[in-house]
Amino acid sequence: MTSSAPGALVFTVSGERPGYLAEVVASWRRVRGVEAWPVTFLVEPGTRVPECRTVITDAFPDATVVVHPERQGVRANPHRALATAFDGGAGFAVLAEEDIVVGDDVLEYLGHGAAAHRDDPSVLALCAFSPLPAPQPEDAVGTGGFTAWVWGTWVDRWRELLEPHWFDAAVGPEPGVEEGFDFGIDRMRQATARRILMPLASRSDNIGQYGGVHALPEEFEESRAATFAAHRPPQRFREVPVGVAPALARRGAPGHAGSSPLPSWT
Repeated sequence: MTSSAPGALVFTVSGERPGYLAEVVASWRRVRGVEAWPVTFLVEPGTRVPECRTVITDAFPDATVVVHPERQGVRANPHRALATAFDGGAGFAVLAEEDIVVGDDVLEYLGHGAAAHRDDPSVLALCAFSPLPAPQPEDAVGTGGFTAWVWGTWVDRWRELLEPHWFDAAVGPEPGVEEGFDFGIDRMRQATARRILMPLASRSDNIGQYGGVHALPEEFEESRAATFAAHRPPQRFREVPVGVAPALARRGAPGHAGSSPLPSWT
């Protein structure tokens, strides 16, 4: 990875859903600035891997594509994706999924946030998804609980906290309850009093109604981002003392964080 790259972009792919993948990579091809980010796809050994590979190489011919010989699973594959980015020299990495589309300014938001909080370990991660109802200000960034629907973090926070505790923190209080790396990251956030930042107007949206591991088809409509837009003009992002209730539900309620607004990112 070149030192001039703003970060690394890594995708996890099931190897089973080329249709969703095609829609997702098409949304990423429209993202402003994506050509400056090295891209890697980590693909599980599914039944439709050749189709998935074609979708990937048609959209990102210069991307690195890794097909695992054995299934990694929904905890290990994201861990390996981030480890690949940081072991390759990235200072900041964005983790994307095969069924989460993005707005065309998502990397402007994530890139600005990555630079603004590069030396601020109180911020654990930047999330692109917002569960807030519409309308929301397009330039505002608040705090919230963690959601895995496109997010980024820094190498120091990966090495210090996320990497060593990824698997043990993902274990719920009992089998089948609050399990998964997303719950684990939110537990790490709470245990260490860190912050998660998110745009009040969502920069990502779920399209994976069928075939996912945890998402249920009957919950699909309520999981969508009410504030998502595929296109937005460039913004001068600003942090505001507004957030989302930190429960890991995909929906939340606005509330005050008890601090003054922070300056706009530059």
